[in-house]
Amino acid sequence: MSSKIKHADNNLPLPVEKIPKCWNEEQRMNALFSPFRSKSANPQDWVSKYRFWQGLIYEWLKYTMKSSFSIADLNTAFKRNGCTPLCLITVVEELFRNNEIIPETEFLKEPCESWTAWSIDIFVKRPLTWSYSKVKSYVVNNEINKDTRYIHLQIVKEFGNTVFSILEEKKENILVPFSELVKNCKSQIDTNMSDNTVMLVLIWLRREKKVVFRKSEDENELLIKIAVQSSDSVTEIEEGMYKLMKQENELVKEIELMEEEKINIINETKSYLTKGLRQVAKTHLRKKMQLEKAIEKRAHTLENIQSLISSIQNTHMNTAVLSAYKTGSDVLKKLNESGLSESNVRDVIDELSVVLEEQQEVQSLLSESFKSDDLTIDLEQELAELEKLDIPNTELSSNIDELHNNLKNLHIGGTSAVSSNSSESQKSIHKKKGLMKPQYA
Repeated sequence: MSSKIKHADNNLPLPVEKIPKCWNEEQRMNALFSPFRSKSANPQDWVSKYRFWQGLIYEWLKYTMKSSFSIADLNTAFKRNGCTPLCLITVVEELFRNNEIIPETEFLKEPCESWTAWSIDIFVKRPLTWSYSKVKSYVVNNEINKDTRYIHLQIVKEFGNTVFSILEEKKENILVPFSELVKNCKSQIDTNMSDNTVMLVLIWLRREKKVVFRKSEDENELLIKIAVQSSDSVTEIEEGMYKLMKQENELVKEIELMEEEKINIINETKSYLTKGLRQVAKTHLRKKMQLEKAIEKRAHTLENIQSLISSIQNTHMNTAVLSAYKTGSDVLKKLNESGLSESNVRDVIDELSVVLEEQQEVQSLLSESFKSDDLTIDLEQELAELEKLDIPNTELSSNIDELHNNLKNLHIGGTSAVSSNSSESQKSIHKKKGLMKPQYA
């Protein structure tokens, strides 16, 4: 997310593309800036007005990268034509009643076991009348204290997800200093994100059991760590490793700078030799030799620190491996106590071998095919008889040709003869086809 361009002389609370369209409508804005009327008189208008300010406050906080605000802040931000909204006290009370905001003093209290438990304690266990009276407790001289700060819970959660993703990118580091996190937030999220916003976000992440942090004892720096387990904390060993790695990085930078200076001295020496100034060149060579000795000392120190870091990491790894071995040993002991012994295992394996052999025999029997030679012979004989009974098409065709020849040789001498021959011929055909039908006179 890139840094935002400030809106110019129009003093708008948001950029033109984000500001509500009605902002330039005098009649509408006069109604929205006026105090709330009774909700029972016009509920729809009351809800519409509240939702306008609810959404506008959320967008303003998100744009300005703020997670906390006061009524005084809102009055300044939403001033229009010299006028401040007269309805914001009611809006803030309703936001608080709906658990969308919480006084900063309550937010900064030491967390319970979790954010959820803390929320239940604040919003559920204590009655609604307490919540409302809590807002009223900030009233001074019959007016609500406009400098009381509130945390917008939805905003702080959204910022928290973004900041946590930045911490996840730095998993190679055991601990991340607060100053470095702020720097990364400003470069990757928004330059307007303040240290206070990042701190409030970290408090929310701690309530969510996502991070833990502690202040370094000998350095004025807050050290942050991603929590792997809910019981995680920043240990002295982790803080010691952080200091060693920090010293390693500083030594590397020092050596780089000294190497650059050495190159510059060599170039200057060559320049003086070219000009024939040998004595001046010798002076620079002495500087180079002193610098090389200093670089060598720094390199030895760096090597020692790196060796120390490696030893600590190996020890940590060995400790983890030893813990794993111990866990494995305890598990095996418990299994042995449950009946896992050499004799029991041998008995089970023997029983299993017998069962497998029986199973193989059953499978072998089931896979055998049914054999019946007599049935096969009977089937072959029946097929042969069926083949003999099959009438070829050529025989039927020769009988039809013979019938046609007989019809051609007949003379038209008597009707009875023709009818007789015809009838006989038809009978002959039907008999050949096996389709004998009755004759009609």
